[in-house]
Amino acid sequence: CASYPPRALYLPLWAFDLGGGIDYIGEVVEQQDVGFGRHTPRLVRISDSYPVMLRLPIPASRKLSAPFVHLLPGFDLKAMQPYDPRYLADWPAELYDIPMADASLDARSQGYALAKRDMAMQLAPVRLVSASSAGLTVDSFALDLLPIWVTEVTAPEAPSISHLVLINGQTGNIYGDVAAKPSHSGKLPSWLSDLIGD
Repeated sequence: CASYPPRALYLPLWAFDLGGGIDYIGEVVEQQDVGFGRHTPRLVRISDSYPVMLRLPIPASRKLSAPFVHLLPGFDLKAMQPYDPRYLADWPAELYDIPMADASLDARSQGYALAKRDMAMQLAPVRLVSASSAGLTVDSFALDLLPIWVTEVTAPEAPSISHLVLINGQTGNIYGDVAAKPSHSGKLPSWLSDLIGD
């Protein structure tokens, strides 16, 4: 296969810490004692707040954002080093083009969806009737630079088509658009396995 030398690159990432809570109204069926050992079901309405504490990564650049999302779970954001201009001496960095305000709206939307999913499991047997994200807050945010390597490869059977390959600079995890399409044997194509040492 033909390939291009991997290029080192930092991609910008907004990291948001969300807190506060989700105000909700729920319903639960309780058994009411009506005497003589008899019970009758009674629907009870509950109003409370579900606490939220999340850290969410949001890509800060539209360039490569779609494939970059596949690498994000592999990064340990807590291990990120504080910014030092010396890190940029040999690695170019992509400038962010998604404003923090826009990214924070995405973070709140994703955080709300995640919290509602967790609420359905944690609050059972309470049935969620309504919920509000008004109490969900962005407690802090940071702009991180995540190290990756970028390259392109072409397969012998289709030399006119290039495939993007991204490598996590922190863990070595690899994402490529061809990696999601294994051969009929269930394995990666031999030319890609040779390239990435799989």
